This record gives sequence, structure tokens and C-alpha cells, in this order.
Amino acid sequence: MSYRLRLIITISLLIAVSFGVGGTILITSSARNALDAEIDMSLGSFEMVLSTLQLLNSMGAKADYGSMEAALGQMDSQKQGHWQAISLESDSRIIYQSNLSAMDAYTMPPSGVGQCCYMQVQDRSGSALIVSSTISAGKENLTLQARYNLSKVYDSQNAQIRRYVTVYCVVVLCGIVMAIVLSFALTRRLHRLTVAVRRISGGDLSTRSRINANDEFGQLSRDFDAMADKLQENIARLESDIGRQERFLGAFAHEMKTPMTSIIGFADLLRQGNLDENTRMMAADYIYSEGHRLENLSFKLLDLLLLKKDALVMKRVALPAFVGEIEHALTPALRKKGIRLICKAAQRRVVLEPDLTKSLLYNLIDNAGKAMDGEGIIALVGTAIPGGCQFQVVDNGRGIPENELSKITEAFYRVDKSRSRKQGGAGLGLSLCKQIVELHNGSIHFDSQLGKGTRVTVVLYGKEEKGT
Repeated sequence: MSYRLRLIITISLLIAVSFGVGGTILITSSARNALDAEIDMSLGSFEMVLSTLQLLNSMGAKADYGSMEAALGQMDSQKQGHWQAISLESDSRIIYQSNLSAMDAYTMPPSGVGQCCYMQVQDRSGSALIVSSTISAGKENLTLQARYNLSKVYDSQNAQIRRYVTVYCVVVLCGIVMAIVLSFALTRRLHRLTVAVRRISGGDLSTRSRINANDEFGQLSRDFDAMADKLQENIARLESDIGRQERFLGAFAHEMKTPMTSIIGFADLLRQGNLDENTRMMAADYIYSEGHRLENLSFKLLDLLLLKKDALVMKRVALPAFVGEIEHALTPALRKKGIRLICKAAQRRVVLEPDLTKSLLYNLIDNAGKAMDGEGIIALVGTAIPGGCQFQVVDNGRGIPENELSKITEAFYRVDKSRSRKQGGAGLGLSLCKQIVELHNGSIHFDSQLGKGTRVTVVLYGKEEKGT
């Protein structure tokens, strides 16, 4: 059963039960009050007749009941008593009786002289109130009994019930219509949310509910749309990551295939024997160089994996000393290639992860050195910025084409593939640099001009760990 149908049934039942219970209580209370008022009026009328007869009895002869009979006849003819039937009897005879057919014989409980007893009856003549009392008349007692009609009270109650049933049916029908309209109005926004959920679950991630309201449904719609936006972004990011992983695996397979083909081919050549010394040395050199390239590739891949698993431990270091260590480590190798390394650093202390930052700068300087066709200059400048530090690596090498700048941090990507392989590059250095920068919540930016050189600007932000 849908929520909308349950809401219609609930509202309809609430209206029906509330109006039914309220109307029943109201009609019952009204009928009870009307019946009590009619009984009180009948008893008052009977007591008036009884008082009149007692007065006449005290003024006349005890055995002469003519004045009583005349009084009852006069009141009966003038309809002063409002009774349906009345009788006055002594022990020996009937003194006065009116409407004998309506006066059935009822056994009334005994009552004292001047006291009234009454009971409510239902017979062939309808509903009535039978009232009886005793009048002392010397040696005998007189019994006065009257019947008062109560049928009009019940007829009025039945008419009221019939009117109430008609009104009740109209109200319930109107309540059902109102419940339908109200339920559709209340669930219209919920229906929109349901449709949006179904479309998203069906794969249409662009669907949004867009309910503009300042109530709970509006807030739910805004939260849902925000969740859908985040979901779409996450899925797009996952698809992008999957695409990058597929490209990574394809490039990795290609990188493995090329050196392995060379190693297997030259190893097979050596196994055949009957080679001169130059050919044997050439084969051994190829096997060594390609094996060394595979070793570098495995080290780079290992670094990439460890970066994703290890937690960063930031330390406060002196910038001049840190840059000096890099200069001391790389200068000899660069000098053999005719490349001059110039390092400068501000006299400040900064917070960073030393080992990863060294790996970052080693890779950037190594790439700068590979961009040199001969002699050249590489400059490393370190400065402190609010909350972190900035490094710039500048070279006067070949430069990078503008359309290649956005791709150079992808794994296995090379601007000049043949030259990079000859120099032992695996195409993972800048990808490693990018991840190190991301772990520092920083940024890396490349500016380059063909034939003039490249400037790499790295910004790192660090938070010092407790106890360091």
C-alpha cells in the first residue's frame, strides 16, 4: 500500500471517527436532557394536580369526592394537566378516569401519602411516564395515577438521528475528498523526490528534484540534490581514475615489453655462441642497460605505492641546510655532464617531510638535466611562505611544448620518448612529484618555452607533528 493511499485512509478514518464519536455524544446528551426536562415537567404537572386534590379534600366532606371529580374534569377539558390519561380511585370505586384505553394496569410500588412514585414504560401506545401517589381521605385512601406521553421526545430524537446520519455521510464524503486533495498536495513533492531517486538509480545521474520550499521537503530536496551532485562528482572521478589506471596498466605493459624483448633477444644471441668479442660485449651492454631500466622502473613503482600507504611525518628543517644537502648530492653527477647547479635558500625554518621533498627535488633537477643537450645551468631557489615553503627549479634546456604541459605528470608519459629511454627514464618521475605535492596539500606549476628552458614552481604546506 502506497504512502499516499495510507494517508487518505488515515485522514478519512480520523474525520469519520471524530465526527461520529462527537456527534453520538452530542445527540445522546441532547436526548437525555430533553427526556429529563420532559419528565420534570410531567412530575411538576402531576404534583400541581395532587396539591389541588389534597386542598379540595381538606375543605370538603371526607366521603364526598364530587369536587375532586369536577376539578379533574375541568382540568382535563382545558388540557391544563398535559397528561395522556388520568384516574382517581378509592378502595371501593373509580372516582374519575380519562382516556381509559391509554391507561393500562401497571403495578406501581407502594408510596406514602402525598409522595410520588413514577416509572418509564414502553407499550403499544408508545413511550410514557406513569406517575402515582396516595391521598388520605379519612378511613380510606385515594390513588391518583397519571400517564404522560414521552413519545414526542423519542420521535424528536429519532428525527435528530436521521438528520445527523445524513450530515455524517455528507461530512465523511467531503472528508474523503479533502483527504485525497490534501494527500496529493502533501505527497506531490515526495513523489518528485521518488521519481528523481528512480531516475538516478536507473543511471541518469543528471536528474535533480529541485523543490523550492522552506519546509522539511525543501530541505530534504536540497540535501538530496547536494548528495546527487557529490555522487555524480565521485562517479566521474572514479571513471577518470579507472581511465587513468587503464592507461597506466597499458603503459606499464608497454614499458615492460620493450626492455624484456631486448633482454630476451640478446640473451638468446649470447646462448647461440660463436660470437666475436665486440658482438658479445654489445649484447651484454644491452642486457645490462635494459635490466637497469627495469630496476629503475620497479623502484619508481614501489615509491608510488608507498606514497599511498605511508603516513606523513612533518619536521621543521632549516631551509639553507636542506637545500645545501641537495646541492652537495647532485653537483658531482651534473658536473660530469657539463651542467652547473646553483642553489639558493632563504634563512628560514620550514615544516615539510624531508625525505619525500628531497625525492621531489631530485626528480625535478634530474628531469632538468635530461632536458640539456650539452652544457647548461640549473637553478634551485627555496623560499618560505605563510604556512609552508616554495621551491623553484629553473633550467635553460630544450623546453616543453605548450600542449604537452598538462600531460607531463601522468605516469609513463614522456615528451620525447626515444630520448627518455636512452637516458634511462621510466616516465614516472613527475607522477611521483605530483603525489608528493598532493600529500603536502600544495601545488606544482610548469612554465616553459621551446629553446629557452623550463621553470617549475612547487608550493608545499606542512603541519608539524607533535614531538618533532
